[in-house]
Amino acid sequence: MLKTTIFRLRYFRSILLFLSIFSAFLFMWPGYARAADVTLAWDANQESTVAGYKVFNGLASRTYNGTVDVGNWTSCTISGLAPGTTYYFAAKAYDAAGHESDFSTEIAYTVPATCSFSLSPTSQSFASSAGSGSIAVTAPSGCSWSASSSASWITLTAGSGSGNGAVTYSVASNSTSSTRTANISVGGQTFSVSQAAATVTSSYTITVSAGPHGSISPSGAVAVNKGASKTFTITPGWGYKIYRVLVNGASIGAVNKYTFSNVIANQTIRAEFKSKWSW
Repeated sequence: MLKTTIFRLRYFRSILLFLSIFSAFLFMWPGYARAADVTLAWDANQESTVAGYKVFNGLASRTYNGTVDVGNWTSCTISGLAPGTTYYFAAKAYDAAGHESDFSTEIAYTVPATCSFSLSPTSQSFASSAGSGSIAVTAPSGCSWSASSSASWITLTAGSGSGNGAVTYSVASNSTSSTRTANISVGGQTFSVSQAAATVTSSYTITVSAGPHGSISPSGAVAVNKGASKTFTITPGWGYKIYRVLVNGASIGAVNKYTFSNVIANQTIRAEFKSKWSW
């Protein structure tokens, strides 16, 4: 366990010993403690009657439940202090007969909390489409934390705080054919994000239909591989002719063949016919 020294804060206090009054300079220093040890120090009294010092500590102001007799030393270390707890310290000088001075000025010191962090949940899965989520962070009061992402496709929309809080983030859509994973780190804890691969279409459907008195071949729902081509032949019945051919709802005229090239989407084609003797 590391020892932390309390930084000096000078003050003056009159000390009464065996009915005579003499002055004493006593000082202690509060400082940053990363563990539950604290060191107190003070200037020695100049009076020849001083035989030693006692250091007192407690959890309430001027209410002390711990005492250390340090003899004629001018410093002492108090151990076993609980993180996040405020302690109060004071000292007395005493002579060889056991007479004690008044309490010195009191020093209050709060031991920094031991910071630990937990996340809930600890992972999240997403479909290939864009999404967002949040992570609940649990931490002692006063413990600061910040979040970081290991991937550019995860954007932190709220990523820092102190004590209990939340991290919020967004996930970009995945247009690749591979599943991907990345992490968000918060206070030394890891949150895992996984995202499914994009749905890759390997074929498309051309819906083929014909009106009465003729046909189109092939017909029905015709599957075509992505990027491939497909040709359709239109044939009128006896006594009829091609009236028009509709591709995706738009007329392309009275053609007897039509080819879809580099198919990358679903399509439709329809042939319509009329009598040769109609006007």
